[in-house]
Amino acid sequence: MTDVSEPSENALPPEAPTPAPTATEVVLASGHLHPAILLLRLLDALRQAVLPVFFGITINHWLLVVAAVLFLLQLGYSVARYLTLEYTLTTDELRVREGLLERQERRIPLDRIQDLGFESTILRRALGLAVVLVETASGRGVEARLDALSRADAEHLREVLLAARRRATMAPAASSGDSLETADPTAPQPITTQPEPEPEPEPEWIVHQSTGSELLLRGLTDLRLSAFVVTGFAALELADQLGFAVQLKGIAGSFREWLSQFSPVLLATVLVLLFAAVMAFGIITATLGNLVTFHGFTLTLRGTVLQRRFGLLTTRAKTLPRARIQRVTVEQPWLRRLLGLAVVKADSAGGSRAQGEDNGSGWDVVVPLARLPAADALLPALLPGIEQEVFGWQRGSPRLVVRTTLQGVLLSLILLAALWPAVGPFALLALGLIPLWAVIGMLVWRNLGWAQGEHFFALRHGIVGSYHAYVPTAKVQAIVLQQGPFSQLLGLAELTVYVAGGSPTRLPDLTIGDARRLRNELAHLAGIAAASDW
Repeated sequence: MTDVSEPSENALPPEAPTPAPTATEVVLASGHLHPAILLLRLLDALRQAVLPVFFGITINHWLLVVAAVLFLLQLGYSVARYLTLEYTLTTDELRVREGLLERQERRIPLDRIQDLGFESTILRRALGLAVVLVETASGRGVEARLDALSRADAEHLREVLLAARRRATMAPAASSGDSLETADPTAPQPITTQPEPEPEPEPEWIVHQSTGSELLLRGLTDLRLSAFVVTGFAALELADQLGFAVQLKGIAGSFREWLSQFSPVLLATVLVLLFAAVMAFGIITATLGNLVTFHGFTLTLRGTVLQRRFGLLTTRAKTLPRARIQRVTVEQPWLRRLLGLAVVKADSAGGSRAQGEDNGSGWDVVVPLARLPAADALLPALLPGIEQEVFGWQRGSPRLVVRTTLQGVLLSLILLAALWPAVGPFALLALGLIPLWAVIGMLVWRNLGWAQGEHFFALRHGIVGSYHAYVPTAKVQAIVLQQGPFSQLLGLAELTVYVAGGSPTRLPDLTIGDARRLRNELAHLAGIAAASDW
């Protein structure tokens, strides 16, 4: 006879109950999504049903049934998510539970939360709602999304979370001073039934506030013609997939025949006007986009936490603890460098981008645009202690010019061999790449430099523009030394410094001796900083 006290091999384990708060854990905030989320989801479902309904009316009436089923499924999912999603903020963690058939619970420790963001579209602002985005250092972006809280609940959650995180960071320091002899592990622990009184909010200081003229200049100097090239290429590929390529070729041939009737001067004038129209369109769209995105940009500091607020149609706010900043860059593309303007960006743990790139929603930007002296003066607000560093800038090796020249020689010879059968002596024009690559190498070498301080590592580089990066040595996660074929031939190496989140800081074309020495120094300082945190 089977012993009923022993479970069988095929028996499923009982579902684990939701853990109750511990004796020292206090629930600081809890709640559900705002009921107005159902209205937003209804509008989304109606918007997505417009196209199927149109096809159902014009093509096949059975598509109306499909549209109705999809509409009901989406609406049912939204209602189920509203009924089941619940968040709880305690002194230790943020918990988010959701799901009907498949339950899911996220538990995010407070000391792992990197950034807290808020978004609110025009419709959400009209309904008094906000979206709360919680990010950690996992590198997956948003870890938890509460997409419909009232503004009051969102602000309360923000204040409580900041206060709880501040207490969590102060707790180890306070506990280290307690005597172990006075602690009695057998003594009963009182169970707290009421939350502790919330501390008074710290004063908030304005670090930077962008003006309308600065945002206008940001748009005027944000020329990204590559976006038009990519869009045009994508349109051609789509036309080819849909079978329109033949028709487009016929139209293009007819257009060329029509243009051949005009004089070369008139054609050149038309091309210049067309180019000017494209440039004007790019300037207008970039300017309007920057004005809408960064409208009312304000950077404030409360205690040790920075916060950015900006946006016209979609308002955004995001906290950024200074202790979480992994890298700060001061970026000047060629036009902004010519005008003495710069953009300041910061990377926190969990994000990754290359210099010159923007993250979605502009959340990596801490100063949209400012004069270069003003941008440099803001560095201590982002990286406390950097004002005490004395950077002695060092240059890379002049062999960089030799390497780029050799690359130009190789490229020109390949083009010469490929073009000679088709164009004959005109292929010799490819040799012009040699001096061009030599000039590029000279510009890169003149702009390249690095400086090693006691607590920070600095890098500058660029060709026509100028880019500066500042990395706390305590944030260094890995240092990689690489050598390509030309670099090995010339005794050069590239050093890449990684911080949490993967944002790379590259220092190319060092001599192999300088690269190894700098690698060892950074590894030594990073090791000392890591040991001090244990």
